[in-house]
Amino acid sequence: MKKLYAVVVSMLLFAGSLPGQQWTDWINAANSPDIQYRVEVFDRAKACDLEYRDQKQGTGYTTFDVDVDYKSAELNSDKRPTTKTDSEHIVTAPSHTGSSRISDCSAIVEARVSFVQRH
Repeated sequence: MKKLYAVVVSMLLFAGSLPGQQWTDWINAANSPDIQYRVEVFDRAKACDLEYRDQKQGTGYTTFDVDVDYKSAELNSDKRPTTKTDSEHIVTAPSHTGSSRISDCSAIVEARVSFVQRH
């Protein structure tokens, strides 16, 4: 019984230590260095998670729209990923980052923000 317990605990610890992917460093939005994002790509899920922060975040919320160019996880007829764009409305606060998830994503090309409002 002790051996079985040790094997189960080892498997759980090993499974818990497997990193899905790592977050990238913070990247400036293509048209606004005040808004930054970072990416975590999940190959198996074919999805990209993004987090956003405002370098000029005050004590209130920041809202903005973001257009994210990304590489599709599905290949086109030339066996190459297609570049697509996803649009999101993001809200950040002093205590949390904004976030979004793009399905069918294998890589982020760039993000562009518009309509930035600090409240």
